[in-house]
Amino acid sequence: MKKKINKYDIGLIAAIIIINVFFILFGGKSAVKKNSKIAYIYSNNELVREYVLTDDVKDEVKIESDTGYNILHIENGQIWIHDASCPDKICISQGKISQDGEIIVCLPNKMLIKIVDYNEDNEIDFIAN
Repeated sequence: MKKKINKYDIGLIAAIIIINVFFILFGGKSAVKKNSKIAYIYSNNELVREYVLTDDVKDEVKIESDTGYNILHIENGQIWIHDASCPDKICISQGKISQDGEIIVCLPNKMLIKIVDYNEDNEIDFIAN
């Protein structure tokens, strides 16, 4: 016995096709975000800036606190401290960072940079004290 396709079967097939087209069109954009790295910049224990580290982002920013300043450079998916007012300049010698979990700290100026992989339910689990 052969079964016929009714209007509910056609509706179900149409819904599946629409959902698949939606995932094809918009699913690729979220995949790019999931592979991104985010640089969180804290000063005086407060989040002051966020940068998505990609090859096309290029910026230089001055982060000031009550004890001094740090000049950050962002380029080619990396971030580093270019100049600082602290006496020892250890933060400058920490170099460029770009990988999940890497940090740069400037204790005299109370500044921290932390790299985190992006995901949909990202939570900050470390804040400088």
